[in-house]
Amino acid sequence: MARSTRWIRKSLLQVDAAERRSPADLARAAADIVLLSRFYYLFLAFNIGTSGLQFARAYMGRPPTAPIWPITALQQFTGTGWFANDHAVTVVGLLFAIAAASFPRSLVWRLGSFGYLLLHVALSNSYGSINHGNHVILFVGFALLFLPRRNEGRRMARKNVLSCLTVFWFAQGLILLPYTLSGFWKIWYSRLEVFSPDAMTRILLDRALLEADNIPVLLPFIAQHNALAQSMWWLTLYIEIFAFLVVFRPHLHRPIGVVLMLFHITSDWLMNISFSLNIIMLGLFLVLSPLAPTRFSLSGVIRSLPIVGIPFRVVKRRQLSQQPREPRHVWLVYDGECPMCNNYAQYLRLKQSVEEFVLVDARQGGPIVDEVRQLPHDLNDGMVVRIGSRYFVGHEALHVLALLSEDRGAFNKFNRLAFSSPLVSRVTYPMLKFGRWVLLKLKGVAPIDHEHSRPL
Repeated sequence: MARSTRWIRKSLLQVDAAERRSPADLARAAADIVLLSRFYYLFLAFNIGTSGLQFARAYMGRPPTAPIWPITALQQFTGTGWFANDHAVTVVGLLFAIAAASFPRSLVWRLGSFGYLLLHVALSNSYGSINHGNHVILFVGFALLFLPRRNEGRRMARKNVLSCLTVFWFAQGLILLPYTLSGFWKIWYSRLEVFSPDAMTRILLDRALLEADNIPVLLPFIAQHNALAQSMWWLTLYIEIFAFLVVFRPHLHRPIGVVLMLFHITSDWLMNISFSLNIIMLGLFLVLSPLAPTRFSLSGVIRSLPIVGIPFRVVKRRQLSQQPREPRHVWLVYDGECPMCNNYAQYLRLKQSVEEFVLVDARQGGPIVDEVRQLPHDLNDGMVVRIGSRYFVGHEALHVLALLSEDRGAFNKFNRLAFSSPLVSRVTYPMLKFGRWVLLKLKGVAPIDHEHSRPL
């Protein structure tokens, strides 16, 4: 879990230098993610109840001519006669979707909704042609299967927050990955034709021949203006190729979500290619992203753009490098019952530029400890350093303290020499954590926040 969410912790916990993610922000984001899952299942129920995802739309009144693996597996166990009960299957799917919208934390209802979706999509694609329009809602439904159930207790609450963030990141990745694959496919399939100055115009003319009986609204106008058509072509390639990176750049969630929604609307008016479900999913999981900055920042968007934002990021780093880096206030949250942690905290001396160095025993509680408890981090997994509004946990905390420690005294010299390297601190910290666990076992001390530990 820690490895799979490392990118999330770096890209989402720290949105920008001017806007850090607080523990309360993360908790609210997790609650919003659960709320968005409710809207997803309500939208699914609406489509099942109307016509879009009814089972009768997938079943053509005869057994599938080219069944794919979910249908093949079902046919081996149940035959094909049950396909005719399309109305009953639709009602079951509708009930599952409504129940999942009412109780999104219950795996049973989410699993039932996903099963219905998988069956519907597999059957509709088992008649010799593939319809990609329904794939995105199936992908999101798969990601939402991993939403955590509601658990009481502070420790489980922190894990729930991190799990919700991971699920949301997974859903965004499944939505955006097909765009990136599509962009690379365009380059690979067209080879050097992608660089042709009239590539988009020729694509539109070919489309006009295919849609001779139903010419799209915008096609005649765009086809007559090659410069505009080519600009749209290059913008499409840029957005598609780098779409997946948007997951890790929260500043781009909303603007790229809007751009992709406009892309699908334009594709419908320009080429009669409609992906209505993609528009809804982009609106839910990108435009309404709770992980995006609360305030729109044009400079943040420009710096986050792949390739285009490189010079702006260089200028920003240069500006930050000219500002004083030494922090004035540092808080260290550690386990006071651990002899090794306690001695480390007592012997550590920071540079004189640090005006205030506060040692906080996690077992004694306090405002800082309450904030740390809201982070997606277990206090039993390592110490936490707070500098301003930023938090460093585990080996990151060890590394930061080594950089800030004085260069005098045997202990501080060794600490600075040993852990000023990020690699050494990363490799060494698990061994230190194991030593802490052994010492606590020998002392007979319960873990932090354990039900038998003293009240905080």
